[in-house]
This record gives sequence, structure tokens and C-alpha cells, in this order.
Amino acid sequence: MKLTAIFLLASVLQLSAKSNAQTVTWSGHRVPIAKVLEAIKAQTGYGFFYSNEDLAMTSPVTVAFRNTPVRAALEITLKGQALDFEIQGTTVFISRKPVEVAVAVPLNEPAAVEIPIPADEIKGIVRDQKNAPIAGITVFAKRSGALTVTDSHGYFLLHNTRNGDTLIFSSVNYETVTVAARMDTYMNIIMKQKVEKLEAIVVYNTGYQELRKERATGSFGKPDMEVFTKRIGTMDIIARLEGQVSGLQVQSGVGSESYNGNGNGIATRKSIVRGSSSIQLTSDPLYVVNGVPVAEYSAVNPDDIESITVLKDATAASIWGARAANGVIVITTKNGNKNQKLSVNYNGFFNFAGRPDFGAVRYLNSKEYIQTARETFDPVAVPWESLTYSTIAPHDQILYDMHRGILSDAEGNRKLDSLASIDNFPQIRDRFYRNALTTNHTLSVSAGNQNYSFYGSFGYTGIQSNRPGERNDAYKLNLNQSMNFGSRVKLQVSTSLVNQISSAKNAITVGSDFIPYQLFTDGDGNGLPMSYLSGWSDSLRNDYASRSRINLDYYPAEEEKLQSSYNNNLSINVTANINVKLIEGLSFNGTYGYQKSPGTVRYYSDNKLFNQRKQLVGLTIAPTVDDIPEYLVPTTGGRLTSGSNDQRNWTVRNQLIYDIGLRAGRDRLTLQAGQEANEGLQTRTTTAVFGYDEVLNTAPQLDLKKLAAGIPGTVTGWGSLWITPYELNEARTRFISYFGLASYTFNQKYSIDASWRQDMSNQFANDISMQNKPSYSFGAKWQIGRESFMEPIRWIDDLGLRATYGITGNSPTVGAATLRDVISSISQGHFDGSFIGGEAFAIDRIANKNLSWERTGTLNIGADFSVFDRRLSGSINYYHKRTVDLLGRVPLNRFTGFSGTSGNIGSLRNQGFEFNLRSENIRRKNFSWTTSVTFSHNRNKLIDYAIPGSWANSAEARINAREVIGYSLNALWAYKNAGLNNQGDPQIVLSDKSISSDPEIAKLEDVYYMGVTLPPVYGGISNTFSSRGISLAVNLVYNFGAVMRKDVSRFYTDRMVTSTSFSGANYTTILLDRWKKPGDEAHTIIPAHITDQGIAWSRRKTDYYEKSDVNIAKADYIKIRDITLSYELPSKLLSTLKIQRASVYVQSTNFMIWKANKEGVDPEFVSFTGGYRSIPPSKHNYSVGLNLTF
Repeated sequence: MKLTAIFLLASVLQLSAKSNAQTVTWSGHRVPIAKVLEAIKAQTGYGFFYSNEDLAMTSPVTVAFRNTPVRAALEITLKGQALDFEIQGTTVFISRKPVEVAVAVPLNEPAAVEIPIPADEIKGIVRDQKNAPIAGITVFAKRSGALTVTDSHGYFLLHNTRNGDTLIFSSVNYETVTVAARMDTYMNIIMKQKVEKLEAIVVYNTGYQELRKERATGSFGKPDMEVFTKRIGTMDIIARLEGQVSGLQVQSGVGSESYNGNGNGIATRKSIVRGSSSIQLTSDPLYVVNGVPVAEYSAVNPDDIESITVLKDATAASIWGARAANGVIVITTKNGNKNQKLSVNYNGFFNFAGRPDFGAVRYLNSKEYIQTARETFDPVAVPWESLTYSTIAPHDQILYDMHRGILSDAEGNRKLDSLASIDNFPQIRDRFYRNALTTNHTLSVSAGNQNYSFYGSFGYTGIQSNRPGERNDAYKLNLNQSMNFGSRVKLQVSTSLVNQISSAKNAITVGSDFIPYQLFTDGDGNGLPMSYLSGWSDSLRNDYASRSRINLDYYPAEEEKLQSSYNNNLSINVTANINVKLIEGLSFNGTYGYQKSPGTVRYYSDNKLFNQRKQLVGLTIAPTVDDIPEYLVPTTGGRLTSGSNDQRNWTVRNQLIYDIGLRAGRDRLTLQAGQEANEGLQTRTTTAVFGYDEVLNTAPQLDLKKLAAGIPGTVTGWGSLWITPYELNEARTRFISYFGLASYTFNQKYSIDASWRQDMSNQFANDISMQNKPSYSFGAKWQIGRESFMEPIRWIDDLGLRATYGITGNSPTVGAATLRDVISSISQGHFDGSFIGGEAFAIDRIANKNLSWERTGTLNIGADFSVFDRRLSGSINYYHKRTVDLLGRVPLNRFTGFSGTSGNIGSLRNQGFEFNLRSENIRRKNFSWTTSVTFSHNRNKLIDYAIPGSWANSAEARINAREVIGYSLNALWAYKNAGLNNQGDPQIVLSDKSISSDPEIAKLEDVYYMGVTLPPVYGGISNTFSSRGISLAVNLVYNFGAVMRKDVSRFYTDRMVTSTSFSGANYTTILLDRWKKPGDEAHTIIPAHITDQGIAWSRRKTDYYEKSDVNIAKADYIKIRDITLSYELPSKLLSTLKIQRASVYVQSTNFMIWKANKEGVDPEFVSFTGGYRSIPPSKHNYSVGLNLTF
């Protein structure tokens, strides 16, 4: 009930609207009439009803309105056209003008003429409301079964039909009429035109063809492009789709990004379409731009996108073959329109994200930290003498000095109290973090005439991260052109050029889990030393420094700019599409794409860095302080790692398309056949040098072989330097494919289609049978809403039923299936020793000739509908996916020298239900309220996989297992907690109901399934309220059904600070509630701290607490992902400024509405499997944007 109330509250917290002026100010030169109607609708709020066929017959118009009344504007627009209009309230009905038709009989006076009509014939004419004859109307005699169609003059003739029979007149574009047959006169039938709204046309782009929604049998999804365009809190295209498409699960939070395999450092948000279909392979869908596959979408400017289509089932995606099992996301970019006047548009925004939300995770403050250090200090368990090679933080030094008698208790406590009063958070916040900012600007130009149109844009995105010294700049050029060469040849060319430059200058990253009292600078801004982070005791560090004559004092605040990185990536994308009409209905279509993404990377670490100096000490020979040090590597300069990366893809696709309308347009047949070839090549080279001089751009020649093998007798006793001076990585994928598609629509109500594709790939060995597994699909759709028996049900506007089945594939990774054994070199130093025979080679992977695709069969049953005058519309889908030949590790006989290799060994099932709804809750002249809802539910199950070995059947393995036969992927397992014993050790309930703390006692049956870490239920809710040019849109996202581990205390043993980094040295306040004395087990389940590691690890198992059922929480939540307030400036004001359209908007993001866990944890920033929490990069984003059209 509470959840329902939250949904309702979220639905009514929004407001918006459009201007409803009664005059029009707009101009256009040779523009389609539809575009004029769009402008009138946008400025006045009038609704338009018309037939697509009628508007298709019109010619472009040139108009110039300036405060022109609506009626006058329509008269000017339709002047000279074969159209007429009628205004009823705020609705405009457009229809054909009546035409003069030669009729043999004056139908208005049938009694005045004697007409000899045979006894078994019915004759007449069918007209519209304007008295114009209508061709192509189906006339059916219900009793006799006679059937005919009206001719071009609207006439019909039925044989073998008599008086009293029931005649049914039907058409897609006219409302059905049912009357009694009359034989004594010509029948005069008047039919009312069916009307459709201007925005009702929905087109799905599969990358191979465009499909009207009415003919599409597959399951497709399209986001609300208004929401997509204004979701400016992120530039990631996949992230903008969150909650917009049912069945598409966009991941967020910890581990939610996937990186390009070519090493350019570009990341994209992970997404899953209808559940994971693989275990070893990626679950990301295939990305397509303008019909050509791409590696990721970073090179696409979101402002240039015209439409996005998500292909979800086999019929939608199977044409993509062995790469489509994870679904396909197809992007089509904008283009200019024919006969379009020059239009200039600016779209830009400024986004403020601020600093990280440090308050999201509560760590110990200095007072709590020092008190905990006192309580856990045990110099017997960890004696001073054992800390020579350890980190000794200031509080530890004081405690040990007190224990050793160097400090009195009073002096030691005074120093500890002084530390407890220090708070370093302001320094961390202000020195190592800043406000994150993003600015984006896109200037676009479009125009066109009868034979040429174009769309061009220039975009700039500047991102200042929350880390000082980090910046990312992107420059984007795009040009799309359409050219007609006569009436038969059409060429489209899309070209984009994107340059992304990122840089960073910072040597350290300081987390909020660093020692809370440690300051970085004094009151005058001078750096403070933290030499204890060397991991060496002061005496050892001083000895090393004296012998090596290398300064080992560490001042982190003075090293902030001694390390830098620079990435420069260029992306070039050219796609050409040519269409040639050969004969009536038959055409050739060619798609040719080429993408190239070269990039460079440079990392530099100066030898003045503390970690570099530590390494230099290990490569210095100086037995005593008096000896002159022998430096085996340069002490000046630094370490330079540079590299280049490149990704080159090309695609060639040739298609023959036969598309023809039959039976006066009531049927349509489409046949396609084609061939495709594509190749992807990823290369990455890396070069590393030591002692690089940035001024001279030089580096000395080092004996890397000797240094890698290790040098005994150095200052630290042993030193080594492992540098790979040059490395080359290359991955090439190549596909050759043949495909076919066929579809037939009968009577504009019944559609069937099929597709077939055969892929051949270089990712397999020579066993052709392993590749001879084509993808295919079958689908059917029944537009039941167009049946005559549905006519009486007036509240149903459209209803279509769909069913599909097909097979798609998933290709193995490069190198998984090889023809022969693959060898690799083993260099000196790999195993801390030298090979007697020198360099060696070993088998890296064995030949694997029998590996095949993973194959996924998908059944989809769905329905599309619109009701109540199209105020409520949507689609519902049920699907069942089964993946076979899952890739996994197959164990091998140990005598082969390998423990296992890849093989097709398992099967996996996904099934689910999803729907999307759109409702116009209020539709008035000056106010509207619309709601969109997406809902998805998916469950998967691993049916069979590799036979578990002995280790897999242990409790230790099961508690961390992801793939267990009979359960969902992403499963989470736990022990059943039984609290603590009287020593503060965690206990569990065993399967026999007994309780134990024995660390070795747990068996497989003592581990329990708790749920899944990937939400099975997810979606979004969008509400938009509009009124008089102002709109407020609130977009919510939700995730239900997942579980996660809670963040727990992880400080169970040893000292508080053992790390040499700036993280992992502090703990959450959960630690304060740990067991401290007998009796505490009655009110806490947090284990005691035992300083002695030997006792801690032998006596107990902290997983009994950490990975127990009491530390499992629900991960359900509902968030406002973004809320946008926009204002459309009045047309009267804009006309004086020569601006066609102008809107401003403000936006804020990420407001938690509700979460299921009681700990107040945001599930988006938790590792569901580990329970570790991360600091959100910001609390909320705030943006302001402007859109102008001239």
C-alpha cells in the first residue's frame, strides 16, 4: 500500500503545457504541408486529423505567416491543393475535395430513372463525406459470400446477391459501414473517414530495413526522444535510455561501466536486454549506427540522434545473426528534409555536479578512531620488533613509545588526545576534490531542395571532473547528406569526426577512508611529512636513505603534479547508403561503412615521486654508508609509458529488395536477399622507458634483461625492474554473411515474416560444421482491431496480436577457437631466475577446433493496443529464451599439460514479462498530463553446465559462487547466522540445526540461496504536465527483487593501519558496535577484534558473520532520475527576434524516493556481492539548458 501511495504521489508532483495562441507566425520555403501543420499545431494547440494518402498527393508550399489567424493560415497552405478543411472547436479535419465524376445514373434522384438490374446483382457507388468517390473499398455480402472492390470511380457490382443480404463496406482508412442490400436501385453509400493523429506514425529501424509498427511482428522498443534529449545529467547514450525501454536494463553504480577493448580508455554504461544470455561472454547488446555496427557510442553526439530502436526478440534481431543474442540497439542520426528552408539550431547546457557525497558513508572520526586504536592495541600480539617492514602511523608510534617507556602515559595520552581533535576532512575535500562541471554546445544547420538535403553540426563537450587536474574535451563534427540522381538513384552519406582529449595531473588519490587526523599541510600551507607510508620503520628508512643517498622523506602535498596522463582519441565514421530502383518494386540497396579510431596515450611518473624513489633504492648498490652508491638506473628523469591504439572496422552490405503493393494496396509483399562482409581490427602498442628526460626527450639504454632477472646485494637486499620496452596486441574479427528476409501483409490486417542468416567467421577453426548453424526467425501479426466484428467496440482504437520464434547467436572471443596450438615466449625473470637454455617458449593455448556459437532460441508473444481515443496505448510481451552451447571451461586430462580449455557445455533459460504504457490522463485546451510507464520482469536459470569439481561442492566455493546449476545467474549465498559465542566469535546454524563457530565445519548444505544481485524487476515512470508553454517532467526509475550484502565491519585482526596507500586505513562506524567483553553477544553480532592474527584465523571464520543471512538486505529502490522544468517562449515575442522556436529548461537529478533497506544505503553505490560501499561522485546534478531554432 505504501508503494502504491509513493507511485501516486510521484505521478501528481508534476506540471507542464504548450502555447495555445490563435494566430500563427512562421515561414517556410517549399516545405511539405505536414511540416506546416506541425508548426500550426505547436503554436496553437490545434489537433489535426487527416489521411496519410491525401497528404502524400500534395505539393510543397511556400508560406510566410505573421500573426495570421488559423483559418487564414490553412486557406493559404491548402490553396491550389486537392484538399479541403473543416474546423470543429480546436480540431481541424483535412480531406480531399469533391471531384466531378461521370455517373450513368443521377444517384441523388434514383426514383427518376428506370434501371434494368438483373435479379441477382447489386450495384452502387461509395462516396466520402465530401461526396467524392472512393476507390479500393472492400464490399462483402455476408449471406452469399460475394466479394468485390470499388473501382477508381467508386463503383461496385456484386453478383449472386439478393435483397435483404447484409453488405459490409470496409477499408483501412474509412470506418466500416453495414447496410441491407437493395436490388431495386443503385446504392449510394457514404463512408466516414478514419482519422489519425499527426504523430501517430511509428517506424522501427532494424539497421537493414524500416518497418511501420502496423507491419512489425517482432518486439521493438523506442525511447521518448524528448526525455532522451533533455536527460543532460550524462553524455552517455546508454545511460540516457535508463527506464525508457521495457526489457532494456541499464546498470548503474559500482562496476556498471564496460571499457573499449582497444585500450583507448573510453567507457560505456553496461546494459542487458532481457537477461544475461552468456556466462563467459559480454552481455552488452550489439551497437549499430546508421545500419553499421560500431564498438561503442562515444563518437555519437546525442544532439545528432533522430531515433533509437531497441531490437529485443529473435524476429527483430536475428538478421544480425551471430552477434544478436544480447539484443541490438540501432541509432539513426538526423538528416535534412527535402524542400526545407535553411534552419539553424543551437542546443546547449551547463551541468553542475559538485563534489563527491562524502556523507553517504559514515567513517570513524578522529576521536572514535583514536579510542578504537587504544582498545585494539596489543604490543604482545604485534611486538615492536616485528614492524621493521611495516607502516607505523603516528598513533601507533605513540602507543608503542608509551609501551616501551619512551613516553610517559601522560605525555602519550596528551599526544593521542591532540590527534583525536584533528579533522582532515576539510583538507581532503578542498585539496583533492573540486566541483565537477560539464558544458555541452551543439550548433546544427539543415536545408534541402528537391534533389539534395543535408544536416551538419558542430558540437563541443567539456568535462571537468571532481579531481583537480583532470579534464576531458570532445569536439564533434557531423555531416549527413541525401542526394537524388534522377528518379531512380538515391545516395545518403553520413560522415562524423570526433576528437576526444583527456588529461590528468595528480600523483595521489585520497579516499574518505584515510586516517582521519592526518593533515597534508600546516597552517601556512606547507606540506607535512608522511614518511611512515613507506612501509619501512624510521630506522630502516634512514639507513636506506643514508646508503643510497636518495631522500626518502615523503611530502604528498608536494608531489601532486609529478605524475601526468594524456589521451588523445580520434574517431572517423563514414557510412554510405545507395538505393537504385531497377524496375517497379525491385531495387538495389548498398550499405558501406568505414570507421577508424586512432588514439595515443602517455603516462609519465617523475623519479621525484616517493614510490619512484623507493624503487630506485632497490636498484642501488651501496653496502655501507661510506661506499659511493652505484645506481643501476638513472635517478633523474622519470618513467614514460606511451602507446597507440586503433580500431578499424569496415562493412560492405549489398541487398536486393522487392517491395510491392498488391490488390489495390490492401496487400504488401517484401522480399530481401543480400550478402554482407565486415571486419574489425583492434591494435594496441605500448612502449616504456626508464630515465626519460622530458626536456631533451631522451632516455638511456638499460640492460632490461638483467634488471628483470633481479639484482642481489642492493640497498634493500634485492631489486628488479620489469619493463616491457615494446608490446603489440592485435585482435581481428571477420564475418562473411548471407541473409534473406520475407514479409507479406494481407488485407492490411494479417502479416507474416521470416528471416534467415548464415555467418562464417574467422573466430573458428577449420571445422565448417561448427559454423554451419544459421540464425533464423518466423513471425506473425494479426491486426484484430481492424476486423469488422471489432467495429461495435468503439473504445478500442487499435489492437494487434504478435507471435515470433527464432534463433540468434553469440560469437566466442578472439582466440578462443584456434586451428593450431598457440605459443608464447617466456622471458628471463618471469620466475625469479634464469633459464639454463636462455629464452623459452611455451604453449599459451591449445588448438580448439570444435568450438561453436552460443545459440539462443527466443519465443515472443505480444500485443499492441490503443484505446479510449488513443488516450491509453502500449504493448505487452511475454518471452522465453533458451541459450544452448554455453561457453565454459572443460576440464582436460592433466597429461595434456593443461587443466582445461573452452567448450560448449551448458544451457541457460531466461523468461519474462514486460509492458510499456502511455496515457493522456488529461487532454484539455490549456492543460495536459501524460504518463509513460515501462515494466520488465526477467528470471533466468542455469539448466546445465560443467560438472562441479570437489572444490565447487565445498561451502567455501558455494558462498562466492555465481553459476550454480538449477539457480539464477548472479545468485547470492549466505550462512545462517547464530550470533556470537562468549568469545565474540561468529556462529552459524548447521543443516542439522546445531550451532557451531568451528571455522572448518561448514559443508555445502550449510549454505543457503538468498536471491539474485541483478534486479529481476525494473523500469521507469515518466509524468509530464503541460500548461501555457511551461512543462514539468519527472522521470523515475525503479529496481525490485534483488538482494545485496550489507556493508559490515571488516577490522577483525592486526593493527588499524597497515596500508601504504591513502585508502583502507579507516572503517565505518559499524566497528564501534563490535563485541568487546563477555555478555556483549546478547546485543551485538559484530565479531570481536583479535589483534593476534594467528589466533584470529585459526579460531574462527569471519565469513560466518560477514556472509551470513543477517547481512543480506533488499536492494529495491525508486529514484527520481531527473526532473526538468522547461519554458517555451511565446511565438509573438520570438517573431520580433526572427527566432522560430526558443525554450529554456532547468534540471536536477537523483532524488531517492524510497528504498527497502533500513540502513539508509543507496543500492546504486554498493557492491551487491561484496557489500563494499563507494562514495557517490555527486549528490545531485543541477543543469540549465537552452534550445534555439532560427
